[in-house]
Order: sequence, then C-alpha cells, then structure tokens
Amino acid sequence: MHVFCESMQGEVNDRYEPLPGLAQLPAFIWRKLPRAGKAAVVVAALAAVALAIALSPVIERSKEEHARADAARSARIEMAQLAHLRREQRPRFGHGAPAGTDLAARGRLVASATGSIQADASTRAAAGEFNGPIMRVQCRSYPPAAGALPADQIASRSAGRYACLAVTSEIPATPGNPSGVLGHPYRARVDFRSGRYAFCKVSGRPGELAIRARPAVPVPKVCGG
Repeated sequence: MHVFCESMQGEVNDRYEPLPGLAQLPAFIWRKLPRAGKAAVVVAALAAVALAIALSPVIERSKEEHARADAARSARIEMAQLAHLRREQRPRFGHGAPAGTDLAARGRLVASATGSIQADASTRAAAGEFNGPIMRVQCRSYPPAAGALPADQIASRSAGRYACLAVTSEIPATPGNPSGVLGHPYRARVDFRSGRYAFCKVSGRPGELAIRARPAVPVPKVCGG
C-alpha cells in the first residue's frame, strides 16, 4: 500500500507545472492555449488595431470640436466680462457754474464733481454693486506728479483730469507704515470754461492705492482717459 502511494505521487509531480512569475505569465498562457485559441487571440488583436485605425479620424474630429467649443465658450465669457466692465465704466455727466480763470470758482467746480462722484458711489453701494458705505471722496491730479499743482490751481489750464477714490475704510498708521485708505477708484475730467464735467467708475476691485491700478478696460477719454 505504501509503495502504491509513492508511485501515484510520482505521476502527479511529473504532470504538475508551477505558475511562472508575472513577467513570464503571458508566454505561459500562450503556450497553454490550443491552436484555435491562439488563432482567436490573433484575430482579436488584428481587429482591435483595425478598429483603432478606423476610429482615429473620428477621435481627432471630436477633439477638434471640443477645442473649438471650449474656445467659443471662453470668448463668450470674455466678451460678457468686457461688456460688464464697459457698463460699469459708463460716463456720468454733471455741470456747475463756469469758472474761467477764477481759482476759487475752479475749486468749487472740482468740489461739485467730487460730490457727484460720492452720490454715484453711494447709489452703487446701496444697490449692492460694491461695498460701502462711502465715507468721502478724495481726488488728486491725474496723472500724478510729485509737487505739481492741480489743474484747478493753474489759471491757464482750461481743463483738469483727476483720479478720485470713493473711500470705504481707513488704514491706521503703524510704526513701520503710514496711514492709508481703501475704496473704489474713479476718474474725472473738469472743463473750467464751460463748467461741465464727466466722471467714470474705474473697473477693478477696490484696494489701497487703487487709483493707481491699471484698469482691464481703458477709461473713456471723456472722463480723462
């Protein structure tokens, strides 16, 4: 009985082939496949290659269509954003008494323009267009030049351009930094001879020294550019 078991175990061991490692597994499976199975694998591989070749132009067209659709969508978004900024910067107009060369009258005309800007900013803040409340509006000559007099103080100047800020908050001074303000930037042009003026909200987010920020959309020339 014992001898018979050893003989049977020998036959089993002779027929057993252990599985190879992962790298050799495909070749092992290929050897084990019958001829019909190998033929089926070859046919399936050739069919997959043919299908990939046939679908390649379709895939490329699909990619191109998606790219064109994405570009068109981006263009629409950009156009909508630019249209919004142009609406935001639409000029507003006002007028006061013609000032001519009278420096005091010229100053009052600039103050009138400043008041109109504050009223506009307060209206926008109340409507939720931007944050408020508006504490005050401060203006200075544009473009800025160190030590230069504002146009309203130069009798020979018939018009003046101003960069204004509708102030929403104060930044207190610290040992290392001077005080400052935060607010919404505006641009204005005042004609001292006619008494007319125009002002525009400058597009962009409010911030410290925002009147120096370059707008995404150019400020209309009627407001001083």
